Amino acid sequence: MRLRHPLLTALACLALLTHCAHSKGPAPASGPGPVVTTHRGPVQGLAYTDGSAAFLGIPYAAPPTGARRWRAPEAPEAWTMPREATRFGNVCPQVEMFSGKRMEGTSEDCLSLNVWTPALQPANRAPVMVFIHGGGFTMGSTSMELYDGTALSHAGVVVVSMNYRLGALGFLGHPALTAESPNKASGNYGLMDQRLALQWVRDNIAAFGGDPGNVTIFGESAGAISTCLQMVSPGSWGLFHRVIAQSGTCYLTGAPLHDPGTPGEDSAEERGLRFAQDLGCTGEEVATCLRTKTPEELLAASGAALDLLKPHVVFGPIVDGDVLPVAPRQLLTEGRYAKVPLLLGTNKDEGTLFTLKAKLDTPEQYEEAMRVRAPEHAEALLRVYPVKDFASPKAAYNHMLRDALFICPARRLARTVAEHGQPVYAYHFTYEPKSFFGLLNNLGAFHAAELPFVFGAEKGRLTLGSDKERELSAKMMGYWSRFAARANPNGAGATEWPAYTREGEPHLVFNTTLERGDHLDQTHCDALEPLGL
Repeated sequence: MRLRHPLLTALACLALLTHCAHSKGPAPASGPGPVVTTHRGPVQGLAYTDGSAAFLGIPYAAPPTGARRWRAPEAPEAWTMPREATRFGNVCPQVEMFSGKRMEGTSEDCLSLNVWTPALQPANRAPVMVFIHGGGFTMGSTSMELYDGTALSHAGVVVVSMNYRLGALGFLGHPALTAESPNKASGNYGLMDQRLALQWVRDNIAAFGGDPGNVTIFGESAGAISTCLQMVSPGSWGLFHRVIAQSGTCYLTGAPLHDPGTPGEDSAEERGLRFAQDLGCTGEEVATCLRTKTPEELLAASGAALDLLKPHVVFGPIVDGDVLPVAPRQLLTEGRYAKVPLLLGTNKDEGTLFTLKAKLDTPEQYEEAMRVRAPEHAEALLRVYPVKDFASPKAAYNHMLRDALFICPARRLARTVAEHGQPVYAYHFTYEPKSFFGLLNNLGAFHAAELPFVFGAEKGRLTLGSDKERELSAKMMGYWSRFAARANPNGAGATEWPAYTREGEPHLVFNTTLERGDHLDQTHCDALEPLGL
Protein backbone atom coordinates (compact mmCIF):
# COMPACT_ATOMS: atom_id res chain seq x y z
CA MET A 1 0.00 0.00 0.00
CA ARG A 2 1.20 3.52 -0.74
CA LEU A 3 -0.20 6.71 0.70
CA ARG A 4 -0.25 8.95 -2.34
CA HIS A 5 2.81 11.18 -2.43
CA PRO A 6 3.74 10.77 1.25
CA LEU A 7 6.17 13.36 2.63
CA LEU A 8 6.89 14.77 -0.82
CA THR A 9 3.92 17.12 -0.56
CA ALA A 10 4.32 18.66 2.82
CA LEU A 11 7.53 19.42 4.60
CA ALA A 12 8.21 23.04 3.95
CA CYS A 13 6.30 25.05 6.56
CA LEU A 14 9.46 25.82 8.49
CA ALA A 15 11.19 26.94 5.29
CA LEU A 16 8.74 29.82 5.07
CA LEU A 17 8.98 30.63 8.74
CA THR A 18 12.75 30.85 9.05
CA HIS A 19 15.31 33.09 7.45
CA CYS A 20 19.00 32.97 6.65
CA ALA A 21 21.19 34.14 9.52
CA HIS A 22 24.17 33.13 11.60
CA SER A 23 23.58 31.95 15.13
CA LYS A 24 24.85 34.02 18.04
CA GLY A 25 27.84 31.75 18.66
CA PRO A 26 31.38 32.77 19.54
CA ALA A 27 32.89 36.19 18.78
CA PRO A 28 34.71 36.68 15.47
CA ALA A 29 38.48 36.76 15.68
CA SER A 30 40.42 39.77 14.41
CA GLY A 31 42.53 39.60 11.29
CA PRO A 32 42.10 37.61 8.08
CA GLY A 33 40.13 34.40 8.12
CA PRO A 34 41.79 30.98 8.04
CA VAL A 35 42.74 29.45 4.70
CA VAL A 36 42.33 25.72 4.06
CA THR A 37 43.41 24.02 0.86
CA THR A 38 40.90 21.61 -0.65
CA HIS A 39 41.51 19.28 -3.58
CA ARG A 40 40.09 21.92 -5.94
CA GLY A 41 41.69 24.99 -4.39
CA PRO A 42 42.09 27.08 -1.21
CA VAL A 43 39.11 28.55 0.68
CA GLN A 44 39.16 31.36 3.25
CA GLY A 45 36.57 31.19 5.99
CA LEU A 46 35.56 32.77 9.28
CA ALA A 47 37.65 32.48 12.45
CA TYR A 48 36.37 32.82 16.01
CA THR A 49 38.12 33.70 19.25
CA ASP A 50 37.59 30.22 20.74
CA GLY A 51 39.59 28.59 17.91
CA SER A 52 36.60 27.35 15.96
CA ALA A 53 35.99 28.26 12.32
CA ALA A 54 33.31 28.18 9.64
CA PHE A 55 33.59 27.86 5.87
CA LEU A 56 30.41 28.64 3.96
CA GLY A 57 29.36 28.22 0.34
CA ILE A 58 32.19 25.93 -0.82
CA PRO A 59 31.35 24.56 -4.29
CA TYR A 60 31.50 20.77 -4.39
CA ALA A 61 30.18 20.47 -7.96
CA ALA A 62 30.20 22.41 -11.20
CA PRO A 63 27.03 24.44 -11.85
CA PRO A 64 24.42 21.92 -13.12
CA THR A 65 23.32 24.24 -15.90
CA GLY A 66 23.08 24.04 -19.69
CA ALA A 67 24.26 20.64 -20.90
CA ARG A 68 24.92 19.59 -17.26
CA ARG A 69 21.24 19.92 -16.33
CA TRP A 70 19.75 16.47 -15.61
CA ARG A 71 23.11 14.76 -15.60
CA ALA A 72 25.28 13.36 -12.82
CA PRO A 73 27.13 16.15 -11.00
CA GLU A 74 30.74 16.86 -11.91
CA ALA A 75 33.57 18.25 -9.80
CA PRO A 76 34.00 22.03 -10.09
CA GLU A 77 36.85 23.60 -12.01
CA ALA A 78 39.96 24.07 -9.89
CA TRP A 79 41.08 27.49 -8.65
CA THR A 80 44.38 28.78 -7.30
CA MET A 81 43.72 31.95 -5.28
CA PRO A 82 41.89 31.68 -1.92
CA ARG A 83 38.17 31.62 -2.53
CA GLU A 84 35.95 33.53 -0.11
CA ALA A 85 33.92 31.11 2.03
CA THR A 86 32.21 33.54 4.41
CA ARG A 87 28.64 33.44 3.16
CA PHE A 88 26.20 30.74 2.17
CA GLY A 89 25.89 29.67 -1.45
CA ASN A 90 22.84 30.15 -3.63
CA VAL A 91 19.54 28.50 -2.75
CA CYS A 92 18.46 25.92 -5.33
CA PRO A 93 15.40 26.87 -7.44
CA GLN A 94 12.13 26.12 -5.66
CA VAL A 95 8.58 27.34 -5.41
CA GLU A 96 6.81 28.86 -2.45
CA MET A 97 4.77 26.39 -0.52
CA PHE A 98 1.19 27.35 -1.34
CA SER A 99 1.39 29.91 -4.14
CA GLY A 100 3.50 27.90 -6.57
CA LYS A 101 5.48 31.05 -7.39
CA ARG A 102 9.25 30.86 -7.67
CA MET A 103 11.09 31.79 -4.51
CA GLU A 104 13.16 34.91 -5.09
CA GLY A 105 16.95 34.86 -5.07
CA THR A 106 17.50 31.26 -6.18
CA SER A 107 19.89 29.88 -8.79
CA GLU A 108 20.71 26.58 -10.48
CA ASP A 109 24.33 27.24 -9.51
CA CYS A 110 23.59 26.06 -5.97
CA LEU A 111 25.69 22.95 -5.30
CA SER A 112 27.72 24.17 -2.34
CA LEU A 113 28.40 22.96 1.17
CA ASN A 114 29.35 24.42 4.55
CA VAL A 115 31.77 23.32 7.25
CA TRP A 116 31.78 24.25 10.94
CA THR A 117 34.81 22.95 12.82
CA PRO A 118 35.68 23.20 16.53
CA ALA A 119 39.40 23.35 15.67
CA LEU A 120 41.37 23.35 12.42
CA GLN A 121 44.43 21.65 13.93
CA PRO A 122 43.13 19.40 16.71
CA ALA A 123 45.27 16.90 18.60
CA ASN A 124 42.89 14.25 17.30
CA ARG A 125 40.64 14.52 14.27
CA ALA A 126 37.01 15.04 15.22
CA PRO A 127 34.00 12.93 14.21
CA VAL A 128 32.14 14.37 11.21
CA MET A 129 28.37 14.91 11.05
CA VAL A 130 26.98 15.58 7.56
CA PHE A 131 23.46 17.03 7.59
CA ILE A 132 20.95 16.57 4.75
CA HIS A 133 18.12 19.10 4.92
CA GLY A 134 14.44 18.31 4.53
CA GLY A 135 11.76 20.00 2.47
CA GLY A 136 9.91 17.21 0.69
CA PHE A 137 12.64 17.09 -2.02
CA THR A 138 11.14 20.31 -3.36
CA MET A 139 12.16 23.00 -0.86
CA GLY A 140 14.81 23.97 1.66
CA SER A 141 18.46 24.98 1.82
CA THR A 142 21.41 24.88 4.19
CA SER A 143 21.26 28.65 4.71
CA MET A 144 18.16 28.40 6.91
CA GLU A 145 18.98 29.60 10.41
CA LEU A 146 17.49 26.35 11.67
CA TYR A 147 20.52 24.46 10.31
CA ASP A 148 23.36 26.63 11.62
CA GLY A 149 26.07 24.19 12.74
CA THR A 150 27.92 26.45 15.17
CA ALA A 151 26.51 25.16 18.45
CA LEU A 152 26.56 21.49 17.44
CA SER A 153 30.20 21.75 16.36
CA HIS A 154 31.04 22.89 19.90
CA ALA A 155 30.01 19.42 21.04
CA GLY A 156 33.29 18.28 19.49
CA VAL A 157 32.25 17.36 15.96
CA VAL A 158 32.85 18.82 12.51
CA VAL A 159 29.45 19.69 11.01
CA VAL A 160 28.88 19.71 7.24
CA SER A 161 25.71 20.59 5.34
CA MET A 162 25.04 20.64 1.60
CA ASN A 163 22.51 21.89 -0.92
CA TYR A 164 21.24 19.44 -3.53
CA ARG A 165 19.00 19.79 -6.56
CA LEU A 166 15.27 19.86 -5.82
CA GLY A 167 11.96 19.28 -7.56
CA ALA A 168 12.02 18.68 -11.31
CA LEU A 169 15.64 19.84 -11.55
CA GLY A 170 16.66 17.17 -9.06
CA PHE A 171 14.26 14.32 -9.73
CA LEU A 172 12.82 14.39 -13.25
CA GLY A 173 12.53 11.02 -14.91
CA HIS A 174 11.90 10.98 -18.67
CA PRO A 175 12.51 8.43 -21.45
CA ALA A 176 14.71 10.91 -23.34
CA LEU A 177 16.90 11.49 -20.29
CA THR A 178 17.04 7.75 -19.64
CA ALA A 179 18.10 7.09 -23.25
CA GLU A 180 21.01 9.55 -23.15
CA SER A 181 22.30 8.36 -19.76
CA PRO A 182 25.31 6.00 -19.83
CA ASN A 183 23.55 3.97 -17.12
CA LYS A 184 20.16 4.11 -18.86
CA ALA A 185 18.58 5.73 -15.85
CA SER A 186 17.17 9.15 -15.03
CA GLY A 187 15.76 11.07 -12.11
CA ASN A 188 17.96 10.76 -9.04
CA TYR A 189 20.16 13.80 -9.63
CA GLY A 190 19.54 15.16 -6.13
CA LEU A 191 20.69 11.88 -4.57
CA MET A 192 23.78 11.89 -6.79
CA ASP A 193 24.52 15.43 -5.55
CA GLN A 194 24.38 14.17 -1.97
CA ARG A 195 26.78 11.35 -2.85
CA LEU A 196 29.25 13.74 -4.48
CA ALA A 197 29.15 15.93 -1.36
CA LEU A 198 29.98 12.84 0.73
CA GLN A 199 32.90 12.11 -1.61
CA TRP A 200 34.06 15.70 -1.05
CA VAL A 201 33.96 15.05 2.69
CA ARG A 202 36.00 11.88 2.28
CA ASP A 203 38.64 13.71 0.23
CA ASN A 204 38.82 17.05 2.07
CA ILE A 205 37.50 16.96 5.61
CA ALA A 206 40.84 16.06 7.22
CA ALA A 207 42.11 19.53 6.27
CA PHE A 208 39.28 20.99 8.39
CA GLY A 209 40.11 18.87 11.46
CA GLY A 210 37.62 16.09 10.70
CA ASP A 211 38.09 12.32 10.55
CA PRO A 212 37.13 10.94 7.11
CA GLY A 213 36.98 7.49 8.69
CA ASN A 214 34.25 8.52 11.12
CA VAL A 215 31.39 10.17 9.21
CA THR A 216 27.77 10.22 10.33
CA ILE A 217 25.04 11.27 7.93
CA PHE A 218 21.97 12.74 9.61
CA GLY A 219 18.82 14.37 8.34
CA GLU A 220 15.23 15.23 9.11
CA SER A 221 12.14 14.24 7.08
CA ALA A 222 13.22 14.26 3.41
CA GLY A 223 16.74 14.50 4.79
CA ALA A 224 16.12 11.40 6.92
CA ILE A 225 14.66 9.65 3.87
CA SER A 226 17.85 10.62 2.06
CA THR A 227 20.05 9.04 4.75
CA CYS A 228 18.03 5.84 4.38
CA LEU A 229 18.35 5.97 0.58
CA GLN A 230 22.10 6.45 0.84
CA MET A 231 22.16 3.35 3.05
CA VAL A 232 20.57 1.25 0.30
CA SER A 233 22.44 2.87 -2.62
CA PRO A 234 25.51 0.72 -3.36
CA GLY A 235 27.47 3.63 -4.83
CA SER A 236 27.41 5.41 -1.47
CA TRP A 237 28.63 2.55 0.67
CA GLY A 238 31.84 3.33 2.51
CA LEU A 239 31.26 7.09 2.45
CA PHE A 240 29.66 7.11 5.92
CA HIS A 241 29.84 5.01 9.08
CA ARG A 242 26.69 5.88 11.07
CA VAL A 243 23.19 7.10 10.25
CA ILE A 244 20.78 9.32 12.19
CA ALA A 245 17.26 9.47 10.73
CA GLN A 246 14.93 12.02 12.30
CA SER A 247 11.28 11.56 11.27
CA GLY A 248 11.76 9.70 8.03
CA THR A 249 12.62 6.35 6.45
CA CYS A 250 12.69 5.13 2.85
CA TYR A 251 10.12 2.33 3.12
CA LEU A 252 7.45 4.36 1.33
CA THR A 253 9.84 6.05 -1.10
CA GLY A 254 10.69 5.48 -4.73
CA ALA A 255 8.42 5.64 -7.75
CA PRO A 256 9.41 3.14 -10.46
CA LEU A 257 11.25 4.69 -13.39
CA HIS A 258 9.39 2.66 -16.01
CA ASP A 259 5.72 1.68 -16.25
CA PRO A 260 5.19 -0.76 -13.35
CA GLY A 261 2.19 -2.39 -15.00
CA THR A 262 0.18 -1.86 -11.83
CA PRO A 263 -3.24 -0.23 -12.29
CA GLY A 264 -3.39 3.20 -10.70
CA GLU A 265 0.39 3.52 -10.17
CA ASP A 266 2.36 6.06 -12.15
CA SER A 267 5.94 5.67 -13.26
CA ALA A 268 8.44 8.52 -13.05
CA GLU A 269 8.79 8.49 -16.82
CA GLU A 270 5.03 8.81 -17.26
CA ARG A 271 5.02 11.82 -14.96
CA GLY A 272 7.98 13.23 -16.85
CA LEU A 273 6.21 12.85 -20.18
CA ARG A 274 3.22 14.83 -18.89
CA PHE A 275 5.54 17.45 -17.44
CA ALA A 276 7.39 17.84 -20.75
CA GLN A 277 4.12 18.07 -22.67
CA ASP A 278 2.95 20.86 -20.37
CA LEU A 279 6.15 22.69 -21.32
CA GLY A 280 5.61 22.08 -25.04
CA CYS A 281 8.49 19.62 -25.31
CA THR A 282 7.61 16.62 -27.47
CA GLY A 283 9.12 14.74 -30.39
CA GLU A 284 12.71 13.64 -30.93
CA GLU A 285 14.47 16.58 -29.25
CA VAL A 286 12.68 16.53 -25.91
CA ALA A 287 15.83 16.65 -23.78
CA THR A 288 17.21 19.59 -25.78
CA CYS A 289 13.88 21.39 -25.50
CA LEU A 290 13.70 20.86 -21.74
CA ARG A 291 17.21 22.23 -21.29
CA THR A 292 16.19 25.47 -23.00
CA LYS A 293 13.50 26.13 -20.41
CA THR A 294 14.25 28.59 -17.64
CA PRO A 295 13.98 27.60 -13.99
CA GLU A 296 10.92 29.86 -13.82
CA GLU A 297 9.21 27.89 -16.57
CA LEU A 298 10.08 24.56 -14.97
CA LEU A 299 8.82 25.68 -11.58
CA ALA A 300 5.62 27.12 -13.05
CA ALA A 301 4.88 23.73 -14.61
CA SER A 302 5.60 22.03 -11.27
CA GLY A 303 2.88 23.90 -9.38
CA ALA A 304 2.57 24.50 -5.66
CA ALA A 305 4.84 22.49 -3.43
CA LEU A 306 2.21 21.67 -0.85
CA ASP A 307 -1.30 20.33 -1.27
CA LEU A 308 -2.24 18.32 1.76
CA LEU A 309 -5.37 16.58 0.66
CA LYS A 310 -5.21 16.41 -3.14
CA PRO A 311 -2.77 14.16 -4.99
CA HIS A 312 -0.71 15.85 -7.68
CA VAL A 313 2.45 15.25 -9.69
CA VAL A 314 5.51 15.55 -7.49
CA PHE A 315 9.18 14.89 -7.97
CA GLY A 316 11.19 12.73 -5.64
CA PRO A 317 13.52 9.73 -5.53
CA ILE A 318 13.06 7.08 -8.21
CA VAL A 319 13.76 3.35 -8.38
CA ASP A 320 15.96 3.79 -11.44
CA GLY A 321 17.92 0.54 -11.47
CA ASP A 322 21.14 2.46 -10.88
CA VAL A 323 21.27 4.72 -7.84
CA LEU A 324 18.42 2.63 -6.41
CA PRO A 325 18.68 -0.86 -7.95
CA VAL A 326 15.24 -1.97 -6.72
CA ALA A 327 12.67 -0.66 -4.25
CA PRO A 328 14.23 0.42 -0.93
CA ARG A 329 11.78 -1.79 0.96
CA GLN A 330 13.14 -4.84 -0.88
CA LEU A 331 16.77 -3.83 -0.38
CA LEU A 332 16.22 -3.40 3.35
CA THR A 333 14.31 -6.65 3.74
CA GLU A 334 17.02 -8.59 1.87
CA GLY A 335 19.82 -6.97 3.87
CA ARG A 336 21.26 -5.21 0.83
CA TYR A 337 22.29 -1.99 2.53
CA ALA A 338 25.24 -0.43 4.33
CA LYS A 339 25.53 -2.25 7.65
CA VAL A 340 26.13 0.72 9.97
CA PRO A 341 24.81 1.72 13.41
CA LEU A 342 21.50 3.58 13.33
CA LEU A 343 19.85 6.19 15.55
CA LEU A 344 16.30 7.06 14.57
CA GLY A 345 13.11 8.51 15.98
CA THR A 346 9.87 10.40 15.62
CA ASN A 347 7.90 13.22 17.21
CA LYS A 348 4.64 12.85 19.13
CA ASP A 349 2.57 15.08 16.83
CA GLU A 350 4.13 14.47 13.41
CA GLY A 351 0.84 14.96 11.58
CA THR A 352 -0.18 18.42 12.80
CA LEU A 353 2.17 20.46 10.62
CA PHE A 354 0.90 18.67 7.52
CA THR A 355 -2.71 19.66 8.15
CA LEU A 356 -2.07 23.19 9.36
CA LYS A 357 -4.18 24.69 6.54
CA ALA A 358 -6.45 21.70 5.90
CA LYS A 359 -10.21 21.78 6.45
CA LEU A 360 -11.00 18.62 8.35
CA ASP A 361 -13.87 19.72 10.53
CA THR A 362 -16.48 17.03 9.83
CA PRO A 363 -16.50 13.23 9.63
CA GLU A 364 -17.39 13.56 5.95
CA GLN A 365 -14.31 15.69 5.24
CA TYR A 366 -12.20 13.18 7.15
CA GLU A 367 -13.50 10.24 5.15
CA GLU A 368 -13.04 12.08 1.86
CA ALA A 369 -9.47 13.02 2.75
CA MET A 370 -8.71 9.40 3.59
CA ARG A 371 -10.11 8.18 0.28
CA VAL A 372 -8.11 10.75 -1.66
CA ARG A 373 -4.83 10.05 0.08
CA ALA A 374 -5.06 6.25 0.30
CA PRO A 375 -7.90 5.13 -1.98
CA GLU A 376 -6.98 1.45 -2.10
CA HIS A 377 -7.03 1.05 1.69
CA ALA A 378 -9.26 3.89 2.85
CA GLU A 379 -11.89 1.61 4.37
CA ALA A 380 -9.30 -0.33 6.36
CA LEU A 381 -7.74 2.89 7.66
CA LEU A 382 -11.13 4.26 8.65
CA ARG A 383 -11.67 1.13 10.71
CA VAL A 384 -8.27 1.44 12.38
CA TYR A 385 -8.79 5.18 13.04
CA PRO A 386 -12.52 5.65 13.64
CA VAL A 387 -13.29 9.32 14.13
CA LYS A 388 -15.21 8.59 17.33
CA ASP A 389 -11.98 7.56 19.05
CA PHE A 390 -10.42 11.01 18.66
CA ALA A 391 -11.10 14.53 19.82
CA SER A 392 -11.89 15.71 16.29
CA PRO A 393 -11.75 14.55 12.65
CA LYS A 394 -8.48 16.44 12.21
CA ALA A 395 -7.02 14.74 15.29
CA ALA A 396 -7.92 11.35 13.80
CA TYR A 397 -6.30 12.23 10.48
CA ASN A 398 -3.21 13.62 12.18
CA HIS A 399 -2.81 10.42 14.17
CA MET A 400 -3.10 8.32 11.02
CA LEU A 401 -0.47 10.44 9.26
CA ARG A 402 1.86 10.22 12.25
CA ASP A 403 1.62 6.43 12.35
CA ALA A 404 1.53 5.63 8.64
CA LEU A 405 4.30 7.97 7.52
CA PHE A 406 6.57 8.08 10.55
CA ILE A 407 6.14 5.91 13.62
CA CYS A 408 5.32 2.57 11.99
CA PRO A 409 7.91 2.81 9.18
CA ALA A 410 10.50 3.79 11.82
CA ARG A 411 9.56 0.69 13.81
CA ARG A 412 10.01 -1.46 10.71
CA LEU A 413 13.41 0.06 9.93
CA ALA A 414 14.57 -0.34 13.54
CA ARG A 415 13.49 -3.98 13.53
CA THR A 416 15.17 -4.69 10.20
CA VAL A 417 18.52 -3.15 11.10
CA ALA A 418 18.54 -4.72 14.58
CA GLU A 419 17.71 -8.16 13.17
CA HIS A 420 20.69 -7.85 10.81
CA GLY A 421 22.96 -7.24 13.79
CA GLN A 422 23.62 -3.50 13.75
CA PRO A 423 23.24 -1.34 16.89
CA VAL A 424 20.00 0.66 16.87
CA TYR A 425 18.89 3.45 19.22
CA ALA A 426 15.33 4.78 18.96
CA TYR A 427 13.80 7.94 20.41
CA HIS A 428 10.45 9.70 20.67
CA PHE A 429 10.36 13.49 21.03
CA THR A 430 7.36 14.69 23.05
CA TYR A 431 8.31 18.21 24.15
CA GLU A 432 5.86 20.85 22.91
CA PRO A 433 7.75 24.07 22.09
CA LYS A 434 6.06 27.26 23.21
CA SER A 435 8.44 29.96 22.03
CA PHE A 436 9.19 29.37 18.34
CA PHE A 437 6.24 30.77 16.38
CA GLY A 438 2.78 31.83 17.50
CA LEU A 439 1.45 30.02 14.44
CA LEU A 440 2.83 26.70 15.66
CA ASN A 441 2.14 26.96 19.38
CA ASN A 442 -0.89 24.67 19.27
CA LEU A 443 0.65 21.95 17.13
CA GLY A 444 2.21 19.99 19.97
CA ALA A 445 5.52 18.19 19.34
CA PHE A 446 5.14 18.85 15.62
CA HIS A 447 7.15 17.55 12.66
CA ALA A 448 10.64 19.12 12.84
CA ALA A 449 10.11 20.48 16.37
CA GLU A 450 13.26 18.67 17.54
CA LEU A 451 15.57 20.44 15.08
CA PRO A 452 16.28 23.60 17.15
CA PHE A 453 17.27 21.29 20.01
CA VAL A 454 19.58 19.16 17.85
CA PHE A 455 21.29 22.29 16.50
CA GLY A 456 21.21 24.35 19.72
CA ALA A 457 19.40 27.30 18.13
CA GLU A 458 20.68 30.56 19.60
CA LYS A 459 19.26 33.33 17.46
CA GLY A 460 16.13 34.44 15.59
CA ARG A 461 12.64 33.05 15.74
CA LEU A 462 13.93 29.60 16.69
CA THR A 463 15.78 30.67 19.83
CA LEU A 464 15.50 28.23 22.70
CA GLY A 465 13.48 30.31 25.08
CA SER A 466 14.04 28.90 28.56
CA ASP A 467 16.68 27.24 30.69
CA LYS A 468 14.74 23.97 30.43
CA GLU A 469 14.81 24.14 26.63
CA ARG A 470 18.52 24.93 26.60
CA GLU A 471 19.14 22.03 29.00
CA LEU A 472 17.16 19.65 26.76
CA SER A 473 19.10 20.88 23.74
CA ALA A 474 22.45 20.30 25.46
CA LYS A 475 21.42 16.76 26.30
CA MET A 476 20.31 16.04 22.73
CA MET A 477 23.48 17.47 21.21
CA GLY A 478 25.43 15.32 23.63
CA TYR A 479 23.61 12.14 22.64
CA TRP A 480 23.87 12.92 18.90
CA SER A 481 27.59 13.77 19.05
CA ARG A 482 28.48 10.75 21.20
CA PHE A 483 26.67 8.48 18.77
CA ALA A 484 28.64 10.09 15.95
CA ALA A 485 31.89 9.59 17.85
CA ARG A 486 31.53 5.95 18.89
CA ALA A 487 28.17 4.54 17.71
CA ASN A 488 26.77 4.70 21.24
CA PRO A 489 24.90 7.80 22.52
CA ASN A 490 25.40 6.99 26.20
CA GLY A 491 27.87 8.85 28.37
CA ALA A 492 28.84 9.62 31.94
CA GLY A 493 26.03 11.30 33.84
CA ALA A 494 23.51 10.94 31.00
CA THR A 495 20.19 9.12 31.33
CA GLU A 496 20.73 5.63 29.95
CA TRP A 497 19.53 5.16 26.38
CA PRO A 498 18.80 1.45 25.90
CA ALA A 499 19.66 -0.21 22.61
CA TYR A 500 16.60 -1.14 20.56
CA THR A 501 15.41 -4.74 20.55
CA ARG A 502 12.29 -6.20 18.98
CA GLU A 503 11.20 -7.80 22.23
CA GLY A 504 10.61 -4.67 24.29
CA GLU A 505 11.11 -2.02 21.57
CA PRO A 506 12.75 0.32 24.11
CA HIS A 507 13.33 3.95 23.21
CA LEU A 508 14.30 7.17 24.95
CA VAL A 509 11.56 9.78 25.39
CA PHE A 510 12.86 13.34 25.06
CA ASN A 511 11.11 16.00 27.12
CA THR A 512 12.27 18.31 29.88
CA THR A 513 12.80 15.08 31.78
CA LEU A 514 14.07 11.97 29.97
CA GLU A 515 12.60 8.54 30.45
CA ARG A 516 12.48 5.13 28.85
CA GLY A 517 9.51 4.12 26.70
CA ASP A 518 8.45 0.76 25.29
CA HIS A 519 6.29 -0.48 22.39
CA LEU A 520 5.37 2.89 20.87
CA ASP A 521 1.87 2.76 19.34
CA GLN A 522 2.08 -1.01 18.99
CA THR A 523 -1.64 -1.59 18.42
CA HIS A 524 -1.93 0.77 15.47
CA CYS A 525 1.35 -0.35 13.91
CA ASP A 526 0.33 -3.99 14.17
CA ALA A 527 -2.93 -3.11 12.42
CA LEU A 528 -1.10 -1.24 9.65
CA GLU A 529 1.43 -4.00 9.05
CA PRO A 530 -0.81 -6.00 6.66
CA LEU A 531 -1.35 -2.80 4.65
CA GLY A 532 2.39 -2.46 4.04
CA LEU A 533 2.96 0.35 6.54
